[in-house]
Amino acid sequence: MSLNSVKLTPYLLTQLYPNKLVVPDGNTSASPKQEDKPQTPSEMPAWKFLGNNEKKVLIGVHYDNAVHLPDAQLEFLMQLLKACQLSLNDVAVINLNNHPDYQYDELLRYFQSQVIFLFGLTAQQFGFPFEVPQYQIQQFANYTVLHAPALEVLQPDKAAKTQLWAALKKIFSL
Repeated sequence: MSLNSVKLTPYLLTQLYPNKLVVPDGNTSASPKQEDKPQTPSEMPAWKFLGNNEKKVLIGVHYDNAVHLPDAQLEFLMQLLKACQLSLNDVAVINLNNHPDYQYDELLRYFQSQVIFLFGLTAQQFGFPFEVPQYQIQQFANYTVLHAPALEVLQPDKAAKTQLWAALKKIFSL
């Protein structure tokens, strides 16, 4: 097997690389402007979350004494996810208590969320510019948003779980 080399003509190079590859001496105008530079890891918020976010489902909770959420609530959440044919690999669970100064738009941009579930938080508490009743599915700017009571309130309440399940079936076409 022989390797063939590709010869790039000056014209082809300028088509492939329309911006300068080399900055001539004394010319600093080619350096990117501050707003064009991507954020470095030290400038980006360090989001603490549970899961792998493979299906872009963000789950927001608020617990004062837990890194993510208490064990009993995690177990109940995993049961809910399993019923929706999801797992922790598919979602990102974020305890907003760990991020008191977060901006909801930064959070959504980072996680590239499509579906947002809020347990124990209203849409306005999360940062959205609207409010909706619990269990009502809200479409907003390419997001599907649903809020419900905190997991520890839902778990023993059969009527609340029924309402939540009806909404989840609509969202995931179950």
